[in-house]
Amino acid sequence: MIKNAIAYVTRKKKRTVILFIILTVILSFLYSSLSIMKSSGELEKSLYHASNSSLSITKKDVNGYFKSSQFKNLNKIKGVKGIVYQYDGLSKLVNGKVIEAQGMVMREDLSDEMKNVLALRATSNAAKDSLFTSKVFNMTKGRNISEKDRNSIVVHEAFAKKNKLKLGDTIDMRFFKPDSSSADEKEYKYKIVGIFSGRKQETYTGLSSDFSENMVFVDYESAQKSMGMTGDNKILNKISVFSDSPSSLEKIFKEVNKIVVHDSSFNVAKDNGAFKDILESLSSIKHVISIMTLSIMAGGITVLALILILWLRERVHEIGILLSIGVRKISIVGQFITELLIVSLPAALVSAILGSLVLNKIIGSLLNNKDMGMLSRSIIDSKNIIVNLINFSQSYLLLLLVILISVVIASAMILIRKPKEILSQIS
Repeated sequence: MIKNAIAYVTRKKKRTVILFIILTVILSFLYSSLSIMKSSGELEKSLYHASNSSLSITKKDVNGYFKSSQFKNLNKIKGVKGIVYQYDGLSKLVNGKVIEAQGMVMREDLSDEMKNVLALRATSNAAKDSLFTSKVFNMTKGRNISEKDRNSIVVHEAFAKKNKLKLGDTIDMRFFKPDSSSADEKEYKYKIVGIFSGRKQETYTGLSSDFSENMVFVDYESAQKSMGMTGDNKILNKISVFSDSPSSLEKIFKEVNKIVVHDSSFNVAKDNGAFKDILESLSSIKHVISIMTLSIMAGGITVLALILILWLRERVHEIGILLSIGVRKISIVGQFITELLIVSLPAALVSAILGSLVLNKIIGSLLNNKDMGMLSRSIIDSKNIIVNLINFSQSYLLLLLVILISVVIASAMILIRKPKEILSQIS
């Protein structure tokens, strides 16, 4: 039957060319559609992490402090991939000058202790701080504060310029304990590991710490040690809990609420608004691509089945002769499938090129759409040989499914009729 299939394909050149064109078009569009769908799935994961989606635990009262020991078992909750501790306070600069207010009313009631102060944010991972993830602040030199840092600090470029500071220099500070109007006498040295730029929304109260230029980021552990807060006495303003997926975040949210259910002073909230907004645009195009893929498969099955039905009617004599010499129906249908498989092999080679051209055309259209720009860049980034081979192999398997269904539909007249009926039709 394989020899018969090869003979039919090579002798019926016009029909072979028509099948070749149809299979090439179907496979090309399946390949491009599948590539976009796979990329959108990977992009969704990347967007979730890039959006800095997390669970935040804070006190309901403004600037409320609480002890870290109250949530010491957070890392035992299933699905937790990271925890960031944050403390906001003040520190007094010893060996430098802060950025002064220009054209603003100066407070006469400030004590010397409350002058030349910096806004201090102690964090275990400054890169995940909303001020950096939202691009309000941007690193210009060095790196940001990480969990492994000790006695490290990140300062504003304007502050660094005024004090002629560079990476590797040290800053001497005295720390204010919570709700204290004076700083401790002991001085602590912090090494500059990064310099940032930008300006956050400011509320002027007359303190130098109100300005973005006078805000510094230090590592959480060293700041707590500098204030004499160790062990169960460590304090913070906020805990951010991160997970690897939206579903895991939902489960963690329920578990954390069980912890604080008896304490109404805490507020537990999901900070995933940015991810939801981006996901809406991504979901819409995934829906369109899914419909397009199903439409291509349905259209391919319909077109192939109709063409095969017409051609099989012309092959009734061939089918009757095969049946008369004892060839089984399943073998005859297998020959039809083999014929299409033989044509699909050169079609696959052409589709690999044509499918890439179609994909590039779609990417070009997406690049012109601001909402879909990230998706198109994700597709470009994922275009490597291994990924392409996997996508193309899966597309070819879908094409084989289309061929199988089409042949079964077209061959129904053979499968459901008895050999005698088919032979009588010949005469």
